[in-house]
Amino acid sequence: MENKKQSIAKQSFLNAAILVLAIALFGCNEKTASDGFYSFNIAVTANKVVNPLIQIAEEKGYFKEYKFKPNYTTLEMIGTPEALVAGKLDAAYEQIIPPISYGAQGADVKIFAGTLSGGMEVVAKKADAEFLRNPANWKGKTIGVIHLSTAEMVSKAALGNNYGYKVGEDLNYRIIDGYPSISSAVAKGTLDIGLISSEYLEAARSIGLELVFHLTNLQKDYVCCRQYAFGPSFEKNKDAYKAYLKGQIRAYKDYITNPDESIQSLARLTGEDIDYIARYIYAKDSNGDRSYNPDPNYNGVLSIYEILTGWNYIESHARLDEFFNIEVYASALTEIIQEFPEDNFYRDMWKYFLENDNKFPGFDYKEI
Repeated sequence: MENKKQSIAKQSFLNAAILVLAIALFGCNEKTASDGFYSFNIAVTANKVVNPLIQIAEEKGYFKEYKFKPNYTTLEMIGTPEALVAGKLDAAYEQIIPPISYGAQGADVKIFAGTLSGGMEVVAKKADAEFLRNPANWKGKTIGVIHLSTAEMVSKAALGNNYGYKVGEDLNYRIIDGYPSISSAVAKGTLDIGLISSEYLEAARSIGLELVFHLTNLQKDYVCCRQYAFGPSFEKNKDAYKAYLKGQIRAYKDYITNPDESIQSLARLTGEDIDYIARYIYAKDSNGDRSYNPDPNYNGVLSIYEILTGWNYIESHARLDEFFNIEVYASALTEIIQEFPEDNFYRDMWKYFLENDNKFPGFDYKEI
């Protein structure tokens, strides 16, 4: 079995052939287009609703309002970090582990905003589910996870910090390849608990498993995907990234306060089925309590980073704040509040920022 360092290396670096292909295919735009709009390359996935805030901001005209013209490049997530680190992309969104890994190992990236939170489920046999709904009853249990997944890091952090469990003593983790295999192992009794993506919940139920709770019950609004940028592009063009975030902040209000219109907006732009979008974006009971928030949530990312470094998944002496930025988001949100001074929704977003980013070194932001 490969060791942790080998595994993280494989996770972090794609083979050279794909990197060469990525570099050949993509090139950065000028950061200010000839028509006076900001513009830069943003990697998006084939699944166009991974970050609905971008789509809503585009369809509702918020990007245009702030003089931002996105240039989208569709790329599989596995090839995205390499293209970005090579300077062929300016911004991307992805599960938190790759940008953390690259930043910790010295790559010039900046994590600067949030995307997806939640989306994972805790499952067990029906006979055990009620007992396991209290995590205080998990002592001695074996938990199945995908290696280096957000669920692995979040659960280890939450169970250690909130319940005092020591992994390897009070709890055992078993690395399983694939969510269907995790569910199968729970059904056979070789695992007590499985952590699976919400997309696999119905299949798990079909083999006799039950939802224990959403993983957000262990850690509220835990981080999953984050937005990150090519460092030199970010440092030279912060006004462009601020405009990009202002559009998303406006879209976040629509996503929260006007779901019917947001679903229609996403359907028009992406071509996806309305029922699919409603289930994927809004059906908390079946989508793992998934949510979307542009806030960077430095505190949440820090908890994952501490697990990665503490368990030697990553050998690094770098501080998270060295490749993390909260200032551009704070500036974008401040300007939105100034633009809409009577709108308490944006002031509530500021309160969330004060609560979830205040562990950033030198944090000195106050209530507005």
